Amino acid sequence: MNTNKNIEAYVVNILESYPKRELQISLLHYEMQHTAHISPEEMIEGMSFAHGDSTGGRKGRISDKTMYIALNYQERMDRMNEDAANKIARRLLELESEQDRIRYYVSLLEKRESVVIRLTYFEGLSQEAVAESLGIVSRTMRRIKKRAIEKLAKMYGFAENPKR
Repeated sequence: MNTNKNIEAYVVNILESYPKRELQISLLHYEMQHTAHISPEEMIEGMSFAHGDSTGGRKGRISDKTMYIALNYQERMDRMNEDAANKIARRLLELESEQDRIRYYVSLLEKRESVVIRLTYFEGLSQEAVAESLGIVSRTMRRIKKRAIEKLAKMYGFAENPKR
C-alpha cells in the first residue's frame, strides 16, 4: 500500500510539473533551431592577427600557423556544437516522452475524470473553476480528481511492473 501512495505522489508530481515541462520543451525546440554556428571564414577572420600599420606589417595576409589554429579550433567548435545539440535532443526526447505518456494515460480515463485532470493540471484552472465549468460541487470534483489520480497511479504502477 505504501508503494501505491508513492506512485500516487509521483503521478501528482508529473501532473503538477506538466506546465513546466511544456515550457522547457518550447525552449529546447528554440535552442535546437537557433544554435550558434561559426563559419570557417569568420573563424579565420577573427583569428587573423595581420594588420596594416606604420611598422610595415603585411595587411590581409594570414600565416599558415594562424590558418592551422583556426581550422583546428573550428573542428573543436563543431564537435562542441554537435555535443550540445545531442544533449538538447536527448533532454527534449525525455520531456516529450513524459508529456506524451501522461497525456495518453489521461486519455484512457473516464470522460469526466479526464476533463477534470486536463482542466486542473494541463490548463491550470482552479478546482472551483473546474467544478463550476462541469456544473458540479467542489467536493464531487475533488472526489473525481482523487479517483482519476488513483487510476493513473495504477497505470504507472502496471507500466513499471507489468507482472502485477
